[in-house]
Amino acid sequence: MMKRKKLILFIVEGPTDENALYPVMRSFFPDAIVKFHVAHGDLMLDADKSEDPLNLIRRIVAQERKRYGLKMSDILSVFEIIDTDGAFSGSSFVIYKEEANKAEYTEDAIYTAHRLSFLQRNKKKSRNANILSMARLLTDEIPYRLYYMSRNLEHALFNITESVSDNRKTNLSDHFSDEVRNHIAFISFLEKEGLVEKINYTQSWELINRNNESLKRHTNIYLLFEDFRYLS
Repeated sequence: MMKRKKLILFIVEGPTDENALYPVMRSFFPDAIVKFHVAHGDLMLDADKSEDPLNLIRRIVAQERKRYGLKMSDILSVFEIIDTDGAFSGSSFVIYKEEANKAEYTEDAIYTAHRLSFLQRNKKKSRNANILSMARLLTDEIPYRLYYMSRNLEHALFNITESVSDNRKTNLSDHFSDEVRNHIAFISFLEKEGLVEKINYTQSWELINRNNESLKRHTNIYLLFEDFRYLS
């Protein structure tokens, strides 16, 4: 009798994250069922001060278990990947600009006509992400880890700093998944782009919390391939 494959669940913000990363993760986890849950938004902003942000992730896992008819023991690991959106930058990097009705991002600052709301957003997002970055277990049975793309997928993978339309996002992610179809090619790509740093998981979160580093081009997703050996 064949042993039933276990599920590895990736929680991401948008469909282009899934498009770009599914072939990579499917290659690295050939003995598991790889599924993506697309949140269509920023889960880091959905938990208020009174709620443990892990509860949001547990509810998503419960939804996916119901969808696929799974027991807790059928889930091998849960990984979440977020955009940093510059949210870990100090208040001095959020600059008021009257004509900037839509936020303008650079690697040095966020310019916005709504500075107070941005500061509140940054505080909430960074708080919840930092809590989740310290989590190692979703339940007693299911390992969990949080990774980031900074400022977003297009910035981290393609070094695009300007706003990108949904159509262009789709085209970029589709092209990427065609070109980078396995985890070996993915790591080689990240190394070529200078995105692989000699730091561990905890240090990667310390880095992104410094000054305006969350506005710069970073990702710690390459650590997933090393971390998984300790999570599984």
